[in-house]
Amino acid sequence: MKRTDPHPHPPRSSPPSVHRAYTRAMLFASISAVVVFSIADQNPFFLILSLLGIINVWVFSIAPKRTAPRLMINTILLGVVAIAGIEMLRVGVGVNAFAVFVALLMIVKMLDLRTPRDDGQVLVLCVAILIAAVLTSNTLLTGFFTLISIVLILRAVMLYQIHAVLAKSALTDSTITESARIDIRSMILASSFLCAIIATGIFVILPRNIGVQAFGQWGQGSPVSGFADTVELGRPGFISQSSTPVLDLTITNRDGINIGSEDSQAVYLRGAVLNQYSEGRWNPSPIMRSPLQSRTTLIPPNTSLEPHNQTDYTVWDRQYTISIRSLDNGPAYLFSPWKTIEFRVGSEPMRLGLDFNRGIFIKDGVGGKLDYSVRTVKTVFDPINFDQIKSRPPVTPTPIEPEIAQLAKDILTDAGLEPSPELRPLRDDAGALRVIEQYLRSQYEYTLDALPVPRGMDATKWFLFERKAGHCEYYASALALMSRSVGVPARVLTGYIVSDYNAVTGQYTVRESNAHAWVEAQTAPGHWQIYDGTPPLDFHALHEPDPSLWRSFAKLYESVEFLWVRSVIGYDSTARQNLIGANSNDMGLSVLGESLLNRFAAGRQRLLARGAIVGTTVFAGSLFLGIVLLRYKQIFASVWSVFARWIAKFHLPFSSPRSSPGDARYLRLESLVHQSLHRLGIPKPAWAPLKSHLGEHLKDHNTVAEPTRNAILRASNLLYQYKFSSAPDPLDPDQCSEIESTLRKSEKSASGVKNS
Repeated sequence: MKRTDPHPHPPRSSPPSVHRAYTRAMLFASISAVVVFSIADQNPFFLILSLLGIINVWVFSIAPKRTAPRLMINTILLGVVAIAGIEMLRVGVGVNAFAVFVALLMIVKMLDLRTPRDDGQVLVLCVAILIAAVLTSNTLLTGFFTLISIVLILRAVMLYQIHAVLAKSALTDSTITESARIDIRSMILASSFLCAIIATGIFVILPRNIGVQAFGQWGQGSPVSGFADTVELGRPGFISQSSTPVLDLTITNRDGINIGSEDSQAVYLRGAVLNQYSEGRWNPSPIMRSPLQSRTTLIPPNTSLEPHNQTDYTVWDRQYTISIRSLDNGPAYLFSPWKTIEFRVGSEPMRLGLDFNRGIFIKDGVGGKLDYSVRTVKTVFDPINFDQIKSRPPVTPTPIEPEIAQLAKDILTDAGLEPSPELRPLRDDAGALRVIEQYLRSQYEYTLDALPVPRGMDATKWFLFERKAGHCEYYASALALMSRSVGVPARVLTGYIVSDYNAVTGQYTVRESNAHAWVEAQTAPGHWQIYDGTPPLDFHALHEPDPSLWRSFAKLYESVEFLWVRSVIGYDSTARQNLIGANSNDMGLSVLGESLLNRFAAGRQRLLARGAIVGTTVFAGSLFLGIVLLRYKQIFASVWSVFARWIAKFHLPFSSPRSSPGDARYLRLESLVHQSLHRLGIPKPAWAPLKSHLGEHLKDHNTVAEPTRNAILRASNLLYQYKFSSAPDPLDPDQCSEIESTLRKSEKSASGVKNS
């Protein structure tokens, strides 16, 4: 009696075919490529559209093995070219526009998978999207998902090689056995390990910064920053709360000891100095920025710069080492505390314009990651002899609403201070501004919601008397205007406020949301102090990271990302010399690379124009030649057959190394088979194997005469036997002659078609 297993094992699923395994690998590779670029570009819209396109193509075309009509593909392709042109006109010829075009092109190509060559082109486009992602962002998250995508693409490439070989013999439906699957996995692991070793070696040995000047913005990553070098009040919207890191800061004392801590006072990193106000907008005066841009000079690496004046600032108290993760090309502000008395360039040369008196530092040239350090002194503790000061510092003439000036006077009067600068002692200016600062902090609400200012009304006046709530720019503008109204020079500063300390790395992490605006006031000639009217509790409550368990994981991630930025992204010429030696030989790659790429940069426009002309000419010529070949392909096939038979008679050295009488018979027989199929109305496409084409069309073609059908099938067997056999001459001359005779008779009689 047969026993029944109470717990029967589920039947194992049949092993996938080569074609199915490859198409799945191609699907995962394409999805991973667009995911990586979406992460790098922080573009969820691109991710959603790309995934929808890939999934739809998979469901309606790839899975059912149904290619789209040529007319549909060409129409979509024209739309893709139009979209790419619009994108390039909108954002310029950059990495983003290139990636969008390649992704759309990849989706269109997946509709037209007819041959292994088409499959290979899809993989090439996947690699192009991945390269665009690497050029767009250099964050740790991008690097991690890039590694995953590389493995998936490598797996797809290996399965593609198997798929391409089997496609030639119409064996793509062959299944992948368990042993073959293990072998494929072993090959992927071995290849990945080998590629990782080679890539690491190239990364370590290759000279740094080759071609930076030639390629401009390519490969610098997308800079993110909440900083702005102007203040424009009244713009509707919501202030960014993005936690994306912008720069890293380390604070050390004179002994080189890290003095950063989680309980330390916030650090104000100055960027732009704004001293001109008009209709709710603060701008730097022309002398603040333009001369620095026009007078930038190239400073060698590891160079220290100091102010040229009589003040002795040799006894500095703090050093700030700053690493900006990404900067735009062209002029950009560098951030430093007040008051900087020494600026030290990092390990790479820098084109720099500086003004120590105002504390402005502007970098020009190519963007990307940037390192530098500054040394400061605390001027707030400098002794001031007010008895020797005979006059007040001049105040910049500013159109101030009478209501704002009157409010400042009322605040000082209520505090028992003289509002008139002519009657108030200079030593009371600092206290007067502290009173105004405290009034703003206590009487107004901090919010990130930026409402539009009513038309025709001054933005600062609207904030003080109607809205009574705003973000830091409103507080800074109000404090600066009220300071000037009572005779104290003041200016608005934009930059970052730093307080997020990571005890693991010893660094302060400055985020996009840490962008801030505050005021510096001159309470004595040459003596500027920081004032901030923003309510500190409200400001920190909205901008400080949430002290939760998730924040602990975020801190850990940021520690790993800091090591990534410092060790991988920040790997420069100095790090290379420290690792492999200062006297390491690059075999002239640096000089050769810079020479070639600088020549390319000098003649870029001419080369691009010439490339466009050559590309257009080649495209038009290829298109014309293709149309001619399609129109007269039978004539060309007959001419080629005659030419091949004539060449085979001479056994020339450049002819096939397998030259023999069988070659001529093979070519003649192949030509007759193609001609017969064309006459029967079932021509074989160039991408389809002969056996699969005959099995799909000829056996079910009831109008073909029996002798013709048998002759074509016998001819195909002989052709395959000749092509894949190792015998010297497997073609039997008698069989070939018989088949040729049958095919020619069918051509002369009724074209091999049965009578109705």
